[in-house]
Amino acid sequence: MKEEKDRSSAAASGLVEDDAPLRADLFSAAQMAVHGRRLAARHQLADQPGSDRLLDRLADNADVIATACASLTLAAKSGVHMAPAAEWLLDNAYLIEEQVRLARTHLPRDYSRELPCLLDADACGKPRVYQLALEVIAHGDGRLEPESLARFVAAYQEGAPLALGELWAIPIMLRLALIENLRRIAARQADSLRQREQANRWADRMTAKADERPGDLILVVADMAREVQPMGSGFVAELTRRLQGRSGALTQALQWIATRLADEGRTIDQAVQGDVRQQATDQVSAANTISSLRLLGSIDWRAFVETMSTVEQALRGDPAGVYASMDFATRDHYRHVVERLARASGRAEIEVATEALALAAEGGPAHVENLRLRHVGYYLAGKGLARLEQRLHMRPGVNATLRRAGRARPLLSYLGAIGAFTALFAATAVVYAARDGAGHGLLVAVGVLGALGASQLALALVNLMATRLVAPAPLPRMDFSTGLPPDARAIVVVPALLYSRDNVAALVDALEVRYLANRDPQLRFCLLTDLVDAPRQEVYGDAELIEQARAAIAALNAKYDDKPFLLLHRQRVWSECEGAWIGRERKRGKLEDLNALLLRGERSPFAIIEGPAAGLDEVRYVITLDTDTHLPRDAARAFIAALAHPLNRPVFDAAGRRVVEGYGLLQPRVTAALPLEHASRYERLCSGEPGIDPYTRTVSDVYQDLFGEGSFTGKGIYDLDAFDRVLRGRFPDDCVLSHDLLEGCYVRSGLLSDAALVEPCPARYSDDVCRRHRWIRGDWQLAGWLRARVPLADGGTEPNPLPPLARWKLFDNLRRSLVAPVLTFLLPLCWALLPSPAFWSAAVLAVFFLPFALGALVTLADKPHDIAPGQHLLNWSQGACTGLVHALLNTAFLPHEACYSVDAIARSVWRMGVSKQRRLEWRASSLSRSSTDLESNCRNMWFAPAFAVGVAVLLSFAHPYALFAAAPLLLLWFLSPVVAWWVSLPAAHPVPQLADGQRRFLRRLARRTWAFFEDHVTAEENWLPPDNMQEHPAPVVAHRTSPTNLGLALLANLTAWDFGYAATSDLLARTCATLDSMGRLERYRGHFYNWYDTQTLAPLPPRYVSAVDSGNLAGHLLTLAAGLKRLADEPIASSRALDGIRDTLDV
Repeated sequence: MKEEKDRSSAAASGLVEDDAPLRADLFSAAQMAVHGRRLAARHQLADQPGSDRLLDRLADNADVIATACASLTLAAKSGVHMAPAAEWLLDNAYLIEEQVRLARTHLPRDYSRELPCLLDADACGKPRVYQLALEVIAHGDGRLEPESLARFVAAYQEGAPLALGELWAIPIMLRLALIENLRRIAARQADSLRQREQANRWADRMTAKADERPGDLILVVADMAREVQPMGSGFVAELTRRLQGRSGALTQALQWIATRLADEGRTIDQAVQGDVRQQATDQVSAANTISSLRLLGSIDWRAFVETMSTVEQALRGDPAGVYASMDFATRDHYRHVVERLARASGRAEIEVATEALALAAEGGPAHVENLRLRHVGYYLAGKGLARLEQRLHMRPGVNATLRRAGRARPLLSYLGAIGAFTALFAATAVVYAARDGAGHGLLVAVGVLGALGASQLALALVNLMATRLVAPAPLPRMDFSTGLPPDARAIVVVPALLYSRDNVAALVDALEVRYLANRDPQLRFCLLTDLVDAPRQEVYGDAELIEQARAAIAALNAKYDDKPFLLLHRQRVWSECEGAWIGRERKRGKLEDLNALLLRGERSPFAIIEGPAAGLDEVRYVITLDTDTHLPRDAARAFIAALAHPLNRPVFDAAGRRVVEGYGLLQPRVTAALPLEHASRYERLCSGEPGIDPYTRTVSDVYQDLFGEGSFTGKGIYDLDAFDRVLRGRFPDDCVLSHDLLEGCYVRSGLLSDAALVEPCPARYSDDVCRRHRWIRGDWQLAGWLRARVPLADGGTEPNPLPPLARWKLFDNLRRSLVAPVLTFLLPLCWALLPSPAFWSAAVLAVFFLPFALGALVTLADKPHDIAPGQHLLNWSQGACTGLVHALLNTAFLPHEACYSVDAIARSVWRMGVSKQRRLEWRASSLSRSSTDLESNCRNMWFAPAFAVGVAVLLSFAHPYALFAAAPLLLLWFLSPVVAWWVSLPAAHPVPQLADGQRRFLRRLARRTWAFFEDHVTAEENWLPPDNMQEHPAPVVAHRTSPTNLGLALLANLTAWDFGYAATSDLLARTCATLDSMGRLERYRGHFYNWYDTQTLAPLPPRYVSAVDSGNLAGHLLTLAAGLKRLADEPIASSRALDGIRDTLDV
């Protein structure tokens, strides 16, 4: 008996090939647990990977289902009665297609080879987890019960633990098993339809023969006996239905069929009953299977895997007690490391996790100082990983050894690669020049200048390779999704200048928006303000601006119960360096004074403190933003959750004056804001290619990926105590303009690549030039921190504590600022003195175009698996066009970039070395915008056309032949002011026009849409819109509605008036009736429930409020209000009524 039961289960589970649906004994959740233990005891794993046949089987299943549905559809259109299971298939054909697409998307080629396979021959090399999925589907007759699945998997793991990869594969394997079941059901339904069609054909022939020549009926029966072998239940049932109760001759045919079935041990009644049972069971199986496919998408598989994973349960025993409090992404990253180490070491995953926990337990006594070493993540995602690999006795291969060597000395590898490429390119230029007969002096010039220019190309290529070879590792993060804990209190500060009433209002409004997107009891929001530079400490208008800001902050605190807003305003102080009254040390001074207030209660720097100061001494983190930086929803929590993680907390050097591990601050990724409707072409180009700005995006990513450090750009979160401890009294006054990068080097900045801030791009090229000029000045003022000793705030010096990577960052900024001047000087030099001008033009153009071309080719080849080739090509072409335009613009603006770079460098060197004045020269971007007219552009960019003309004159005398190669670039440079003016203009957006046929089609569609509301939003429905109306098999109206439906009905009234389908009186009457009924609906704290009965107005169970529906209704009501206000200005009679009548007649 037991063998028979096991055999039945195996066959139903698909372990033996069978065309019958996956159907075995139905098991309860408790019985599934028993079955799981029995399977675990019986299963044996194969030593070799299995065959990768699941994708092929999926494709075959999809073809069979599609073919079956096609035949069923044709039959249904012909009026053939459909079996219930067939109706399920046809009604859900779109869902089945979607599930097949999902399965293909989530089942990469060779994926099943990575999963353990069973040794059982019946498994045919398929993954163990797939066999388990078949068992679950078979013993539920296609019905998936989460509780039953969980108990089955948990019981199985008592005897045979599943790997993490297998647990994550359960959803896709269940989907494959369900599709397999549908294939079998569809094939049976198609076969049943074929049998019935065959029976109908023979019934028609027999009936016709019985009417015409009854004596020849036996010949027709004989033909049927030869053709129909064997006779299936469907054939017998349909033929019996057609022939029963007919003439005597046809009765003889039924008798013959009964005799034929008797030879097989069956009767007609048994065949008919078997067909009925099959249709009933197939209906249940189809309904269960399709319902289970829907259920798959609603199950929280992340929670399922974590509950089932033995590795997860082990890691939750983290000696530091941190693991369970981390967010899912971090926990998942740790588990992936365990999975990778297990695969590399040949050990079980649970053994790897146990070894990591053992190392963490050896991390020292349980106190705060040892929290980092006692955290299991230190040995999975931190510096302790090497110790864990040693503990596992791992023997890395050649590739792993090379990767380890690179990780051990990443800066040496990085700079070595840049140096090698630079030397190669520079040597090529020198060899080419020598071949053309260049003298020693010219060769030296070509070598030096070429090396500087080539370094930019080399850096771009190395960065491109690094981003392809090194996978980014997101920083670990705590789980603060439900709110910040009291020990993670933070303040969001916006350093700003007050200079106009509109400016103050905009600052306060933006602060409120940041608060609304990041509400939390532990968060404060602060404006940290100064006044603009002035010849006196107080000037006319200051008091009004300060009072406006103070009153606005007070009004915000009165508006919200938690009173989270704060205004900290500083008075001007005299600056000998600037020769004016300014805010001390500008933004750096603001943050210094803020830190002193938060840590030591020093209020003296602030002339105005508006807002409650209670709790400021408990602030642990500071999020600093620029005035135009948007803080996305819940981004503050994400920043704090990352910096609060033990592996990210700062660790100081022996002197406590520099962070050497962890991070003192984190720089989120900065993304470009979506351009507004009237944005300029330049702004759209920048917004369409995030990451083009090397100061804030691209290089920072490479630094984080290779070195575990980022570059601070002034927008991010810092640890208050660490920031103050390292930087207080560190830098001399009146010397540091671009302090962000330097501060990040001292307190160790990290990049939050999976969290973002949003800020707009410069609207005009001239605005971008202004900030780049300021950046270059600031970079050169930091050149002193490349020396062996660096200045201090007290006038002394100290040995330079910056590590080599930090010094490289500072040096790289200086190098970058020299590239444009070098290339601009190198080209005319080589054109004039060397005989191959085309080569030198191509060499310089390669600096701009080669990285773009290689990056575009890599992007083209790297197609995401879930995007269709055509869509990928379209996306790639758009990005490639944007990149090409950037390269062209960089080429066009090269002389102007060289001009302003040299100007900025010269100003910085003069001011630092000679005059000691205006070292803090800075203006807010909103105050430094230049004119946009063509004349202003030509005046500001005079050097470029003058340089182009000068080079052309030079070449006409020195090397006329070179003019042919130089002419395209010279012309581009001469026209560069016009190009800059044109790209800075608002982009034109022509309004697309509909063709007459398109317009008539859309209006007919609109009229049919209005017919639904016109016919169904009636007094019988209390003037509320029903959710839907089902037309087949019989018209049925769903007497329920939702807030979204209510809003759409109100807007339908307004739209019907716009199209001429409803008069003004109808619009007002229908709208008032609907609003009256809405006023009678029961609500919860002003919010409508999600569903109401339209006839009784009662809320439908279960009662709940949908924020999405409430938001939809709010937007609809605002639109309705705006439309109704317009009615007063509209004429009583208009042509829209005639258009409406025409549409009605068309429909």
